[in-house]
Parts: sequence; C-alpha cells; structure tokens
Amino acid sequence: MIHTYVEQTDTKFRIQLGNFCNLYPTYIDELNVLPAKMVRLNKGNAVVQVIFPQQEKLATFGTGFTSYKNLLRWGNNGEVLTAFPTMPTYPETLPVLCEANIESLFKEILQDCVDNGMTEATAKILGVFAEDVTVLLGEGTPNFSLKMAGGGHPLLHCTIKGYDGFEIWKDTGTGFIRFDVSTSPNYMDLTPLPPAGTDVIWRYKIIYRYQNLQIGNWSPIIPIAIKGV
Repeated sequence: MIHTYVEQTDTKFRIQLGNFCNLYPTYIDELNVLPAKMVRLNKGNAVVQVIFPQQEKLATFGTGFTSYKNLLRWGNNGEVLTAFPTMPTYPETLPVLCEANIESLFKEILQDCVDNGMTEATAKILGVFAEDVTVLLGEGTPNFSLKMAGGGHPLLHCTIKGYDGFEIWKDTGTGFIRFDVSTSPNYMDLTPLPPAGTDVIWRYKIIYRYQNLQIGNWSPIIPIAIKGV
C-alpha cells in the first residue's frame, strides 16, 4: 500500500490541494471518491485559493507597513517618504464559503483514494505521494543571507526548497537563543532597535525544519551592525 502526505506550509498546501482538485476528474474512475465528498473539497479549495494568498499579501503588507512607520518616525533627516502603503483587497468575485478544517477532509479523501487502489504513479501526478525524502533533507545546509531592510531592521533570507521552513537563533551579546520560526523565505526581525548612540552587533544562525523538527546542518553565523535610533 502506498503512503500519501499533506504539505505542512500554507503555500505548499494551497498548491497541492489545487493540483489535486484540478487533476482529480482525469482519474475519477481509479480513485472513485464519493461525489459528495469531492463537492465539499472543491468548495474548500476555492476558498483556500482566495484566503491563503490574501493572508500572504497581508503579512507582507504588515511587514512593509511597519517599516514605513519606522521610517516615518526614525528615518534619515531630509528623506522624503514615498506614497502611502496600499492595502490588499479581495478579488471582486468570491467563492461560496465552505466548512472549516479542510485539511482533515483532504486527508480523509486521500485515504479513500488509497483504499480504492490509487497507484504510485497516480499519487505522484497528483502530488500526494510520500517519498522517503528525510535522509536527503537531513543533509541540507540553509542558503542563508542577511541584509538591512527599511527602518533599520535586519531582513533574513533562506531558500525553503523541500523544507517546511527554518528556525532562527539570535545572539545580542549574551549567547544564542531560539528566536523564531519562519515558513517564508524572507523574515524581518522587528525587535525594537537600541536607542540613538547605542550601536550594537546582532548575530544570527538558522537551521531547517521539517515536520516540526530541526533537520540538516546549521548555517554559518552571520553578524550585522544595528544602528541605534
């Protein structure tokens, strides 16, 4: 019997669910899921395809808006602000609302597909086949970079690849402590900056995460100079 999986991160889950729902009609005779279940899943998929990207836009907007606020309050003297940030808006046409916990329904349907004889080839095409990738992922070292973003806050970047995200550890002068987890390639540290005249060095290192656990190798430690405001 084959094994299936559901993606952990929101972005990958949205893509996986959309791929499954779009391709299911081609394999309907093989998978033979109850039509009523697929109606429910398709309703859920339609809402996911709207809400998930909207949440991503709002998260990005929130980070940018905070940087804009910081620039307004503490930016360089004489610097002129750009246009006001524009709030993300919903699409003009919205789908019918669906039931909650669409992931649980998706898992139930995947199990139905397995019970009905879904082949490995079909599962791979549908993007739900659970390959043994743990060993390969365990060899990975984060492709970690760091730069200063708007408002004087550090912006971390790491390619996610097949991982669920990365764990951030930070040293402000007293040793490394676990700081946060990011499921997005970009992460801005919005910790309040030190007061004016107090310039400091913050150091970061990260490690990948997979299925809620650390995996792979630690990145190199990267320091960055933080200017007080």
